[in-house]
Amino acid sequence: MLLYLRKSMKKKNLRIIGLFAIGILIILFIMKYIGIQEILEVLKNVKLSFFLLGLLIQLFLFGLWGYRWEIILEAVKERVSVKNLYLSLFIGVLFNNVTPAAKTGGEPVRAYILSKMESISSERAFATITADRIFDSFPYALLSLFSVLYLFFFENIPTWVTYILVFALFFSIFILLATVYLCINLKMAKRLILGLMNFVGRFFPKIKEYSYTVEEKIITFNSTILRISKDKTAMVKAMVISFLILFCGFFRIYFVFLAVGYNVSFIVPVIVTIIAIQVNIIPLLPGGLGTTEGVMVIIFSIFGVPIAVSASVALLDRLLSYWLGISIGALCFFHSHISIKRETEK
Repeated sequence: MLLYLRKSMKKKNLRIIGLFAIGILIILFIMKYIGIQEILEVLKNVKLSFFLLGLLIQLFLFGLWGYRWEIILEAVKERVSVKNLYLSLFIGVLFNNVTPAAKTGGEPVRAYILSKMESISSERAFATITADRIFDSFPYALLSLFSVLYLFFFENIPTWVTYILVFALFFSIFILLATVYLCINLKMAKRLILGLMNFVGRFFPKIKEYSYTVEEKIITFNSTILRISKDKTAMVKAMVISFLILFCGFFRIYFVFLAVGYNVSFIVPVIVTIIAIQVNIIPLLPGGLGTTEGVMVIIFSIFGVPIAVSASVALLDRLLSYWLGISIGALCFFHSHISIKRETEK
């Protein structure tokens, strides 16, 4: 069994490396198509002060995200150290960005790491993370609606962009409602998950042995979600922070534009962020690597931004929003791996 798991992990790692390579090749193709020299000319004149402002905004965004999670944890009477909370958060960001799992690949890892470093069960930790992601969805759905209405009444852009935003709006609302329904409806959640286990159990009979354990975890998960929903103060705080996080993303892109010496309407970062989030939801490449950059260049160009400037802004913004998270997450993963190993050896 152990040999099978090792082979399975090896295949999965090779798949991730392959997808990463595809994403990098897409970026190189975009740069080659636009003109590497033209992009370098823009990047050579970057105003470091504005770029550093973008960096500070991204770090502030991470800080807000951790604070929101802390509020949710406190709503279920779970107090954890700030250090372990942010270690878990950044490790989750790392796995979200290196797995093609629609920005959910890192959430089970985040729950696991926190449960190993703190006295909290993995299912309770995962319930708080699910609530954290639900709070993310509300401002996104509202801003998607605003973007669609704004483009429809005030901008003359290709119809397909509006269609994408409409799809993004309805898709995000559907996912949000479905997630909330399953979280609060214990009977439906048990029916869905246990039904799935029974189906898989036809091919792997051993899985059925875990049905009782899984049912207990579903009950714990459900009770944790309901407890969070009853803390109105925590919910209001988390919702306000969710809007601040989204606006941090808008301002980050805006300052990156200023860094390359180009002024744009603030609506441009809003529209691009909404569409980029939607692209990242599609589980194709790790963290939307390559596809997100391509979509950003296209949307910027539609708004009249020169193609070389569009590519430069996309690359710089992804350096802050994507590669920064991977770098910090990798350091946190290495640190937590050593810490957990020491605790296990005691």
